[in-house]
Amino acid sequence: MIEKKILNVANFNCTFGKKNEPLLNHFEDILLPAFQKGLVYENKRNGNKYLLEDVELSIKNGIFVLVGLLVKKTHLDIKTRHDSKGVLMPTNEKIPSDPFSYFIINLKNHRMALVKNQKGSPTVNDFDKTASYILESFVKQHNDGEEREENKLPVPNLNVVTIPYEGKIEGELKKVQKIETAVLRFYPLNGDISPNSLFNELREMLTEVDSKTGNTQINNPKNIKKMADILKDTKGTVKPTLRVIYGNGAKRTLRDNDFSESTKIDVDNNLTFHENMDVISGKVINQEEYNETSGENNTIYQRFFSKLENLFNNKIGG
Repeated sequence: MIEKKILNVANFNCTFGKKNEPLLNHFEDILLPAFQKGLVYENKRNGNKYLLEDVELSIKNGIFVLVGLLVKKTHLDIKTRHDSKGVLMPTNEKIPSDPFSYFIINLKNHRMALVKNQKGSPTVNDFDKTASYILESFVKQHNDGEEREENKLPVPNLNVVTIPYEGKIEGELKKVQKIETAVLRFYPLNGDISPNSLFNELREMLTEVDSKTGNTQINNPKNIKKMADILKDTKGTVKPTLRVIYGNGAKRTLRDNDFSESTKIDVDNNLTFHENMDVISGKVINQEEYNETSGENNTIYQRFFSKLENLFNNKIGG
């Protein structure tokens, strides 16, 4: 049965160690084995557990990608139910449920697409928390068993940020009467080139002081249009948080997901995992935000192309 599924595009920005090595430097010894290990992340607030399944290196649209499923292990609370006579009766049942989302990470530009399979499927934010936990746990487990410093793996620094859309930014900020504060959180980039020179200077400062994240706060900016232009330029390289006031006096905190746009695509539930991955990759290739690649991104990808090709061929041969 064909159903409409929600697709989001995000920036999977992952660097390693003090030198902020790019993702592909440690794809083979950290990212791929960590994602395939079956580690489970538990959200302490709600008790939901998350894990990655069916993770593999693949080729889609002529580009190497990492594909898989993000599964949420949860339960549905049933508080009332009709009895055999149609009378609504109280009950206290918990039914296990495992909604999932498909993901594709483009290894050329580290853009990713996440497609929710159903209502309640994991979000981009869930993926960020799960992947960060898995990478950090994998590296820690490895390093705890290594006595020699030269054999230890570098610490990962992952930020998964939804890509802002110009129309969504303009539409959201048009409703706003006042911006109380705008906090822009930045971090070392994995081959992206920020068009904002100030952010680039701040990132250089992070390297100098050996820090992984920083932020700049703008208080009560009067020029909302200029603020919108700054958000458009970030393209998923900065994580924004805006505290705003609307015309009716209502207050709200806007984050990166509020400026992103969801696309609905047709996916057939009767198809296999690999068939649906082909369908999704065929749809996402038309998304400009998914395909945008900097010169540095392309250089890094070409440098590691042969290694990715060998990994892929060994998987096929195995």
